Amino acid sequence: MQIRKLMRCRLGTQDFLSCHLLILLSPFLSTAEPADLLKVLDFHNLPDGITKTTGFCTSRRSSKEADVAYRVTKDAQLSAPTKQLYPASPFPEDFSILTTVKAKKGGQSFLISIYNEQGIQQIGVELGRSPVFLYEDHTGKPGPEDYPLFRGINLADGKWHRVALSVQKKNVTLVLDCKKKITKFLDRSEHPIIDVNGIIVFGTRILDEEVFEVSHGREQLWRCSTRMMRCFQLIFEILGFFWEFFGVFFLM
Repeated sequence: MQIRKLMRCRLGTQDFLSCHLLILLSPFLSTAEPADLLKVLDFHNLPDGITKTTGFCTSRRSSKEADVAYRVTKDAQLSAPTKQLYPASPFPEDFSILTTVKAKKGGQSFLISIYNEQGIQQIGVELGRSPVFLYEDHTGKPGPEDYPLFRGINLADGKWHRVALSVQKKNVTLVLDCKKKITKFLDRSEHPIIDVNGIIVFGTRILDEEVFEVSHGREQLWRCSTRMMRCFQLIFEILGFFWEFFGVFFLM
């Protein structure tokens, strides 16, 4: 399937809330810059199917305003050429995906999916119970039976979660809510290539029927205090990022 056909597909995006979604280059590259997917997908201009609402924290010591989140409905069609993430460089071998997200309880689908020019999914971040991290490099490794599976984790319980996925060499590490850290083996090639001539799809996979929906009930949010600041710092220490990324991760 060619990329032009993919771009015309109706994506069937699910309903859910997201505060931020970043992809970071390897921390060992001193000139690395984070790729803000919400910016690439034009969330700030509120395209069809996107509305602005209150995010993870209703108040912070560092700001008089509440966090901003975006509600994504089924009317949204969110995709962009992968080259917009890294226009001047190839997709990094080592990278991390950071997000704050709330999905409807019981859902099971993909937050982001990256496809190559032929329409093959190369990367997929699933939100649900025992989520899988889908990764397939230019050689087809690893196969579907070897995708990392994070058993015992539930990212679709109707609550806000801070999720960090870090891919380094042949490991992928999940850090959940600044507390739980799980590392899985990623059986990819020595020098894996992710094709940037395809597209990145937000909120679903092409032709998927399963969609996310927001939980509309009341919920108890974390206190937005100094303890929260330490939570962010912990994530970056665990994943090995430079501290200057904190501001990008913390703010919209």
